[in-house]
Amino acid sequence: MLEEYNNIFEQFDVKVKNGYKGRGAYILDTNKGLKLFKEIRMHREKIKFMYEIEEYLHNRGFSNIDRLALTKENNPYYEDDGTMYIMKNWVNGREIFFNDEEEIIDSVKNLAVLHKSGTDFSRGNRYKNYVKLGTLPNKLERHNVELVRIRNKIRKMGKWSEFDICFLSSFNYYYQKAVEALSLIELSEYNDLVKKYYSKNVIIHGQYIHHNILVSNKKLYTMNFEYCNIDIPVIDLYRLLRKVLEKNDWNIKLGIKAIDKYISINSLSKGELNILLYLIMYPEKYWKISNYYFNLNRAWKPKQSLIKLNKLINQKDKKEKFVRELKKNNTY
Repeated sequence: MLEEYNNIFEQFDVKVKNGYKGRGAYILDTNKGLKLFKEIRMHREKIKFMYEIEEYLHNRGFSNIDRLALTKENNPYYEDDGTMYIMKNWVNGREIFFNDEEEIIDSVKNLAVLHKSGTDFSRGNRYKNYVKLGTLPNKLERHNVELVRIRNKIRKMGKWSEFDICFLSSFNYYYQKAVEALSLIELSEYNDLVKKYYSKNVIIHGQYIHHNILVSNKKLYTMNFEYCNIDIPVIDLYRLLRKVLEKNDWNIKLGIKAIDKYISINSLSKGELNILLYLIMYPEKYWKISNYYFNLNRAWKPKQSLIKLNKLINQKDKKEKFVRELKKNNTY
């Protein structure tokens, strides 16, 4: 099956010994080590941006990453009849365990180092599309509009599923939280932070969650920079924390410890800590479950969507308690 790609492998100047397919990609054993090879639907400019970011991080000492390989023409991709392919370094590893406190704290430490290493990236005008500074309020406002649209569509339907009933009964609470969090961000130091980080040009991963953090030979590897951009680094920290806390029933001690670990390596201002707090307050998981269920395919795996929504609702009080505790601790 791999033989059909031999011409492309040749363009990347590697000889493939063997390989196997997994998660929409091929893991290849080559004469230049383990590689991941896959088709990618991404603009050429974004692939070049990702390549330059990975090289910048590597050259600054953040080297445990899946760097893109170059073709013989020095491109970080190969295009064949309109289809784009990339090849990058890979490791045999496993995702971090979200029930292992030591691995969670190590992941937070790794993220702080990533952000420190990724400061002062010279993006140039050609990469302005991947500067996301200042876009957060508009993004959350779109989410809020989508929540209202979903509610209105469900109300108009003649027959409601269990998920629809659960969504409608919980809507007022979560929508109120969404509006409150957005309002707090708009009234915060967010715009000042945007100005500050325009001069710092900090690389953020964009999807720094367990799927993209591998453990191999007791070392952490940061993978899949396909969502990387330039933004306020606390957004990466929020995304990791939300996943960690949802998996650990909003464990207050763990969450505060994780934030403390990050700050010990890469300091955060009071304004940044407030943004972190407001992002945690925002019901992103509620929007995500509802949007995925209703807008993509309302009939697809309804039971799983209902289970996820019920779990979210069952954690509501514990999340509220965590938010209250974080407010008390937001005095660094």
